[in-house]
Amino acid sequence: MNRRSFLKQSGCAAMGSTTLLSTLANLTALNGAFGHTKPNLPNDYKALVCVLFSGGIDSFNTLIPMGTTAGGDNGFNEYKAIRSDLSVLSPLAINNPQCAGFRGAPCAYGSFGIHPQMSGMRDLFNTGKMAFISNVGTLVEPVLNKQQYESGQKKLPLGLYSHSDQIMQWQTSVPQSREAAGFGGRMADLLNAANANPEVSMNISLAGKNPFQRGTDISEYSISNNVDPNNVGFESLPSWWGNTGYLADLRNTAINSVVDQNYFNVLQQTYSTNTKSAVAAFEIFKEALKKVPTLSTSFPVSKLATDLLAIAKIISVRSQLGSKRQIFFVNYGGWDMHDGLLSGLDSRLPVVSQALKAFYDATVELGVADKVTSFTISDFARTITSNGQGSDHAWGGNQMVMGGAVNGGRIFGSYPKMDINNPMNVSFRGNFIPAVSTDEFFAELALWYGISPSDLCYVLPNIGNFYGYANNQYPVGFMNFSGTTISTENHPKGCLTY
Repeated sequence: MNRRSFLKQSGCAAMGSTTLLSTLANLTALNGAFGHTKPNLPNDYKALVCVLFSGGIDSFNTLIPMGTTAGGDNGFNEYKAIRSDLSVLSPLAINNPQCAGFRGAPCAYGSFGIHPQMSGMRDLFNTGKMAFISNVGTLVEPVLNKQQYESGQKKLPLGLYSHSDQIMQWQTSVPQSREAAGFGGRMADLLNAANANPEVSMNISLAGKNPFQRGTDISEYSISNNVDPNNVGFESLPSWWGNTGYLADLRNTAINSVVDQNYFNVLQQTYSTNTKSAVAAFEIFKEALKKVPTLSTSFPVSKLATDLLAIAKIISVRSQLGSKRQIFFVNYGGWDMHDGLLSGLDSRLPVVSQALKAFYDATVELGVADKVTSFTISDFARTITSNGQGSDHAWGGNQMVMGGAVNGGRIFGSYPKMDINNPMNVSFRGNFIPAVSTDEFFAELALWYGISPSDLCYVLPNIGNFYGYANNQYPVGFMNFSGTTISTENHPKGCLTY
């Protein structure tokens, strides 16, 4: 890619900038409802890597009950009975997993296995570098049972079971709104100034424009996984006439509003500002990538692995980029398996396991394993019963978090009993209310990352419905905070009510 073609693409990207969209569509109304404090900027280095499994992964076939229940029932037999033709018959055993339960709800089983195509994840779990977060999902406030779910007295996420809604709400953690900034974007609003080069966003995407990294002030910097300094690949946005992406949002806003001179002035200014920033970032990246060391870690051949290898290379030149904080975003889709579930998982889970294991090994080689935390998200889980060919859209499911700072070898959250009569089940198909909210999941990551307790309300507007910070008491418990300095200032519960 030469400079001229890059300028064409960056010009298109400027027209779709999140700053402009926020101005035109008032998307900052929710996020600007209250102010946030100026944080103490960090001096150390940390990175978060978000891996989206778009489509809704069947995560009850990634983490599988094996032990007995409190009542003495065989967990694997219960699993096979409820999942019938969707059952995984030979799970990989994992070493002595502890699963203590969450918010008063115990884990239903005493031991677990994982999908047989996930040997890399087994190895990370067994060595204490990976943990599962069980039955986690989008919540506005705690919903403790089916009666509360059906009563109408609890606020529920908009568009439950809808791909477009839930994939957005997992990325924003504001499930009562379709117009919120993202979790990663709001953190970047606070911490981007810690990085020496403001032209290069703290948020770097290998999956184009995304809600997760969209902030009030900061947007993501989209690149391809080709990080050869002689041919740096930058991702362009969908065309103006496309039906996806933020340009479509801009088009619809323009059509549905009165376009006056102020609109054109904002468009012109934003286009100019973002084009200049994109060019500056391009030059900084190109120079920094010349310093990428040769990695001995072997990465498999897959799109996900190539994306993660690109992230490892960018992390390796963090000093040249002047980066103290980075957030990366990748997407590995194809999980909407209403049919062909077993064969689909058999083909896709090895890609996930091998790529994530290689990425962790690369962080060890680079000496930053305890500074980089990777985690998975997905639209939702799948029903535990079969539709005859696969599984359908559900709610709470199981996610993974890995890195040197993770309290690995454990299962956090509350794994539900595989039973239609479970009070957390809300349908005849087997669909569980989440025990852990995305707010609690993300708050743990945010505190480790350097967000102060007093700023949690800005980063996660609903967090006060679930958690109030107290010294040495963390939302879920999956991160090791040894050596992490956290302010003891308590943030107010009930941060914001929409």
